[in-house]
Amino acid sequence: MNISIVEQKEGFVRLQVDVVKGDYQDEHNKELKHVARSAKVKGFREGKAPVGMIEKMYGEGVRYEVINRMVGKLVDDFIKEKEYKVIGWAIPEENNSVEMTKEDMTLYFKLALHPAEYDTDFSDKTFTKYEITISDDEVTKQLEAIQQANASMQETDQVVADAIVGGDIAELEGDTRKEGGILKENVTIYPQFMKDEEEKAKFMDAGKSSVVVFSPYKAFDGNSAELSSLFGIDKDEVENLKGKEFSFQIETIRHMVPAELNQEFFDTAFGEGKVNNEDEAKTKIREFMEASERGNADYKFASDFLDYVREEKASKLVLADDLIIEWYSDNLKRNNDEEGLKNLNKESLIKSLKRELYIRHLANEEKLEVSDEDVRGFAYEMVRNQFAQMGWTNPDHEIVAKYADQQLQDSNFAYSMEMNILEQKVGKAMQEKVKLETKQVTAEELREILNPKKKETTEE
Repeated sequence: MNISIVEQKEGFVRLQVDVVKGDYQDEHNKELKHVARSAKVKGFREGKAPVGMIEKMYGEGVRYEVINRMVGKLVDDFIKEKEYKVIGWAIPEENNSVEMTKEDMTLYFKLALHPAEYDTDFSDKTFTKYEITISDDEVTKQLEAIQQANASMQETDQVVADAIVGGDIAELEGDTRKEGGILKENVTIYPQFMKDEEEKAKFMDAGKSSVVVFSPYKAFDGNSAELSSLFGIDKDEVENLKGKEFSFQIETIRHMVPAELNQEFFDTAFGEGKVNNEDEAKTKIREFMEASERGNADYKFASDFLDYVREEKASKLVLADDLIIEWYSDNLKRNNDEEGLKNLNKESLIKSLKRELYIRHLANEEKLEVSDEDVRGFAYEMVRNQFAQMGWTNPDHEIVAKYADQQLQDSNFAYSMEMNILEQKVGKAMQEKVKLETKQVTAEELREILNPKKKETTEE
């Protein structure tokens, strides 16, 4: 067998493999004898059928298998010898199947290659590096948020803004309860959800055992869901409440009271014995916020850098786009992924691949790698931060690790984590390689930069 390059250009190589019968005949005969030793043919004992009969029955299939194996090894060895970095695998040309019916054949294979050159000159671009200032006010607000997250439901004597008010509601006729009118006992009202400020104000500061006269329909702006739930009626009956006044006999008043700054709270929020007073709590919070915001600042730089790379560098990489799409489609077909094939966005595929190739090139240049430990640690911190956003700043290690491991069972999620980590590592390394201008911002300002509010538009 002979293999040669018949076409080569940036990102693409076409190979020609010439095969004559003598190249595969010995291996073909050897394989036929192997098949014959275990073949079960009617009229013959197992393995005793004549080789000629075996060749008629299985010869062509065995020949295909032998040639495919030998040619495949030849192509693989050639790729290794030339040190080609192939995207996917060697794609056989469609006419190969016709050629393989001949004793002597010429086969062709196409290779999609990694780019030969990467432009890594960033001298024409200046990036912004944000340095974060954490104010005392931001630390105090965060402590209050943690207190609120650890709040407990408590009884109180007067209605406050977030109160949950329990009691009896009765329909009025004049100043007295209407005979045969609506009467519901042990109902719960949430004044904070009332739409009408005037009706809401009637409840504010009202005490236990007091009676509030109000219009439920007006208070909740005729909301059928709220009112049908309050009175236990069908939604189509809600309109019957319009214009009617009711009395509400207050029996209970409860509301959420933020956790007190005591040792029990400190142990719950920060870990047993790690914080003993308010000042120490604020110090811990400041450390956590500074570390978090430094991470956000690094993320912002990496995001800006990667956007620049995608638009100005990776987009200019030369690839064999059509061949890559052919390989990717073939892979989807092999995995019976009809949905993936149907929804394949070719333009998005090429853009994503170019970005990944460029990032991995930079990572190789900087000798950066992502370990399994990196991926597990990243997933762990992601879950821990999710808990922290819900006010649970000191979750049990085993619980966090369990949730992280569950998410990493998804191969797509694990791959996404690996690329995310690699991009952040590249971004951090590139801070030492590019021109920077430093800008001081508060944590709030950085959050606004990371999550810009959409500008409101008004119709003229």
